[in-house]
Amino acid sequence: MPLLLNKQIDDQSAYAVWNIQETFLELPYLSPEPFPAELHPVRQAEWIIGRMLVKSLCEKFNIEYKGISKQDKGKPYLNDNRANISISHSFPIAAAMIHLEKPCGIDMERPRDKHEYVKHKFLHESEVQFKDDLNKLCTIWCAKEVIYKIFGRKFLSLKDEIKLTFESDSIIIGEILKPGHESNHTIHYEWIKEYLLAFGT
Repeated sequence: MPLLLNKQIDDQSAYAVWNIQETFLELPYLSPEPFPAELHPVRQAEWIIGRMLVKSLCEKFNIEYKGISKQDKGKPYLNDNRANISISHSFPIAAAMIHLEKPCGIDMERPRDKHEYVKHKFLHESEVQFKDDLNKLCTIWCAKEVIYKIFGRKFLSLKDEIKLTFESDSIIIGEILKPGHESNHTIHYEWIKEYLLAFGT
């Protein structure tokens, strides 16, 4: 069972990371609940492992796992419990986070050409200094995805309504600039092998 990390953040939150090495034939037998058999095998693997991660995080806080549903905008939530969750997939890596009180977000990706191709869609004018640094582009993308998930997947422009400031080699301050929804969020980030992991509340 290739669980890379299962880390307590504080007394109300934790995250976990899984490196999917099981075969597509093995994974269905690990599923903590009935899974959608019509999904492509990679999507099916991500679906199963995401729920296994959340179930393991629930056990950390003595929460009975009763499955996951999604809001209209796709944000996942626990059935019959008010704790907040977030899930990220970047096959073969999957990650999940739980927070007992606050909306949370987690994202995990490795630097790819995609980040270079779409940088004009997510770089705020204050971040263009990083336009030629692929690792920074990946970090910015992940941090903004975290904020997007915290916000609830409602419409939020990654380029114009989220601004990031690098505070250190492990912390970013993210600002939501959307009128009527202004707020600041602390995003923690770290490299795990060749993947960038970002999470926050």
